[in-house]
Parts: sequence; structure tokens; C-alpha cells
Amino acid sequence: MKVNHLVLCLFSLLFIGCSSSNNDNRSDPLQGFNRAMWNVNYNYLDPYVLRPVAKGWRDYVPQPIKTGLVNFTDNLDEPMSFVNRLLEGNFKQAMVHFDRFWINSIFGLGGFIDLASASEPLKKQDNRQFGDMLGHYGMGTGAYVMLPGYGAATPRQDLGHLVDMTYPMLSLLGPWGILKWGIQGVDKRASVLDQDALLKQSQDPYVTYREAYFQNLKFKVSDGKSETKASEKLDKNILDEID
Repeated sequence: MKVNHLVLCLFSLLFIGCSSSNNDNRSDPLQGFNRAMWNVNYNYLDPYVLRPVAKGWRDYVPQPIKTGLVNFTDNLDEPMSFVNRLLEGNFKQAMVHFDRFWINSIFGLGGFIDLASASEPLKKQDNRQFGDMLGHYGMGTGAYVMLPGYGAATPRQDLGHLVDMTYPMLSLLGPWGILKWGIQGVDKRASVLDQDALLKQSQDPYVTYREAYFQNLKFKVSDGKSETKASEKLDKNILDEID
């Protein structure tokens, strides 16, 4: 299952009750199928496969190695973010991604060292996907789908991934793209291991996760500028994998 930065959002959903107030706005026509796949992911694949791997990554892989690998894989996303920011007309943010890529690629050992973040204007940004760009222009997400072994998905975001894979760097990875996705996914899962209880304590974990997914998308598309900024910031702390 995909996991991004979600701790605060789950807390918000559990104690503020935003999930129940927003359900009518969610497109979930496949809920019967989705709940079955959620059961596969949440009750079997995560506890018996992903969680043990993430725990081993967190507890036994030396921090410098983890940091270097995550920096390297994140650096490969910078050209994608550069192009998508250009497409939405945000030239300032586009140049941040462009500058981060060439600085870290040349002076940071191919991206293993994040030297660009030493400059405040070039601090690491969230990546910008093609689906985020479409959302910026008002395109809806489409129907929510829970896929076995993959997690939450929507047509806008996940068909957008196919476009992202045609961009420079990502298009060159081929089968190695699976390794990149695996490193990023395991690291993100490891970052929220201690927050698993938040989801388990919710009245309906499926709905809680779904709401966090949609709020996280809204947060990303709006660059954090939304009416419910506090609760949406929570999603980022738990589901940045959802992306």
C-alpha cells in the first residue's frame, strides 16, 4: 500500500470528524470492490509484507544509506516537477526544481547528497505530478479505486503517472523504475510506522484513509492554500505515498 506523510490528517479525521462531513463529495462508485481490496491491503499485504520490510528499513539500514538512496530517487523526480510546473505557468517553482536537479546531480554525487537544500530558496519541494497540474486547472479526480498491492488511485492522478514516465530521467529508468518506487514507498511507510494506531482507532479505517487521500490531493494541488489548511496538512504527514 502506498503511504505518504499522513499523521496530522488522520488525527484531524478522528477527532474533528471531517470525514463524515465530506463523504458526499467523494466519488466512490466502486466501494464494494474497494473495500474488498482494502481488506487485502490493510489486513494482509501491509502487516505481513510491507510493514516488516519498512520496519527493517527503519531499524537496520544505516541512516546515511537511507538518506542517500531517498535523495537519489527524489532527485530523479525533479525534471518531472520542472515540466509540470511549467505547464501550469508557475515559472518560479519550475526553476527551483530545475536548479535543484542540476546542482545535486553535478555536485551532489548524482543526487545522493542534497546540496541544494543548503540554500533556503532551494529547499526540497513536494514533487509536482501531471495529475496535480490537471487538478490545478480544475479537472476532477474521477472515481476512487483501491488496487491490491498498490493502494488508492484515481484516473487523474494515476493515468497522469503514465505521462510523468515519459519525461526526462523517468523515461530512461525502464525496469529500474520499480526499484525507485520501492525505495520511496518503503521509506514513506517506515516514516509512519509509529502512527499506525491512529488508523486502527478510527471508526471506519477505509473511510478515514479515503478521506485523507482526497484531502491530500487537494492540499497538493493547491500548494497548501485551502480553506481547511490545518486538517489537510495532516494528510501530507501520513499519505504522501498516496501520491
